[in-house]
Amino acid sequence: MLIAKHPDLAAPRLRLRTRTLTSVGATVITLVISAAWGTTTVHAATTPAQSSVIHLLSTNTASTFPQIGDRGQAVRSLQQALVAQGISVTGGVDGIFGNGTSNAIKTFQSRQGLVNSGVVNTTTAFLLGLAPSPALPRLGQRGAIVTALQQALTNASISVRGGIDGIFGAGTTNAVSVYQTSRGLTATGVVDITTAISLGIVDGSVQSIVATTNAPSATAAPATIPNQFPIIGDNNDAVKALQKALVTSGISLKGGVDGRFGSGTTNAVTAFQQNMRVTATGVVDLLTAQLLGLNPAPTLPKITNTGDAVKSLQNLLITAGIAVKGGADGKFGTATSAAISAFQKAQGLKSTGILDLRTALYVGFIPGLATITPGISTTNPATASPTTTIQTNTSATLPTVFPVLGPCWFTDTWKAPRSGGRQHEGVDIIAKSGTPIYAVTNGTITRVFLDHPGSLGGNAIRLTALDGTYFHYAHLSAFADGAALGATVVAGQVIGYVGSTGSSSTPHLHFEFHPGGGAASNPYLVVKPLDACKSTTPPTTTAPTTNPTTTVPAA
Repeated sequence: MLIAKHPDLAAPRLRLRTRTLTSVGATVITLVISAAWGTTTVHAATTPAQSSVIHLLSTNTASTFPQIGDRGQAVRSLQQALVAQGISVTGGVDGIFGNGTSNAIKTFQSRQGLVNSGVVNTTTAFLLGLAPSPALPRLGQRGAIVTALQQALTNASISVRGGIDGIFGAGTTNAVSVYQTSRGLTATGVVDITTAISLGIVDGSVQSIVATTNAPSATAAPATIPNQFPIIGDNNDAVKALQKALVTSGISLKGGVDGRFGSGTTNAVTAFQQNMRVTATGVVDLLTAQLLGLNPAPTLPKITNTGDAVKSLQNLLITAGIAVKGGADGKFGTATSAAISAFQKAQGLKSTGILDLRTALYVGFIPGLATITPGISTTNPATASPTTTIQTNTSATLPTVFPVLGPCWFTDTWKAPRSGGRQHEGVDIIAKSGTPIYAVTNGTITRVFLDHPGSLGGNAIRLTALDGTYFHYAHLSAFADGAALGATVVAGQVIGYVGSTGSSSTPHLHFEFHPGGGAASNPYLVVKPLDACKSTTPPTTTAPTTNPTTTVPAA
């Protein structure tokens, strides 16, 4: 083992993590250079057989992130990142890592589908924007990191053509796509951080590998990922507990509580997931386990709480058409409790005024609510083989500019229920009244709507691209000069201002995306990658040579 101490590092803050790996006919040298806010690790192996193992272990080597008891700028940066994510930190941004910061991390981790340990790991740090992305397997890669991915897919009942061979080829790409579809994720075949967390193959995820201090021998079997939840084929007490929870929830279970996870249990899990309005896969994931009471629910805001998490909840209630007396003030009092009761009543839930897991799910406070994706097969997962569904597609112009100047706030409320039996067909971006609104692409103003009594959208405008794709902006307080009917505009040009005209209880932009001029498609998926809510710098108005297009499922 070789350890090098960086001359610029203060000794009290050094926390050196080292590993010595040995295997048949090979030795491994590990060089660790540790800093106060990150770790550099260099590995050298004497045989090629070790390279894949070292790569996998290096992704799990602990980094030096702030931990409980620490003080200083690194802690302050962590707290600021949590607050920016809508997480309340008891005590505020004070640079002291105490129980308040730990609890805030737990809340953030629960929302991201991570183990709520309260400890900052590489995945948590990345999601907070404080560290680079963990190493993720990619097409063409080989080795233990791919083996771990393939094992996780297999554990999730997804068939990998070619088996667990440690090679990321077309078979693995297809399996990843099938898995993403089954979990309600965008099916790309690429392992992004959301997919990796769901599969449990990154640091801090539910099923993540805990690397041992010894590398496997050259003849050892491929590493496997422990599965926290029962899966089809299991026969044990964990399955029996699952079955009892299903029966208690009112789900009929063919074969009864016998401890065997077969097609009857898969069908029962599917029925439960459908009842809960989450993606119905027949596979027990963390959210399903939490809804069944098999795993503890994430920490949720409760009465007397204050802070950004409460404000986020209040904004979601307002977005859902529920009035919150006093507005989104970040204080969980009787007004917020009454608003939750009204929302629960509208959703057919027991009206308690308490933010429970199901209410949090339905209002969008935690992710997981199922949305209907056109073209996705609804074949029973208990009998279906994992194949890719053929879809009818439409080419569509994508936004190149985020539609609102920051600061602002938004979340995915696609298909959320609205008054009169309607469903929400846009994304609501909440900002102060008068905030500039931008053309998201080059196009023409083809419709202008004026506010009037009974109007839903109030002042609204339609921007249409050359291919017919159009973007609908609603609830404007005013239209900008140069954005009249028939005007040609360029991406980044101001076309209006945020307001609350029409059926709106708070200033926000209602934004819709209609690929090819057809039915609305979830706009959250195309504006989230452009998220500029933290930016107060206006975009440039330089027109691109061509508008970017993509292929989206037709409605």
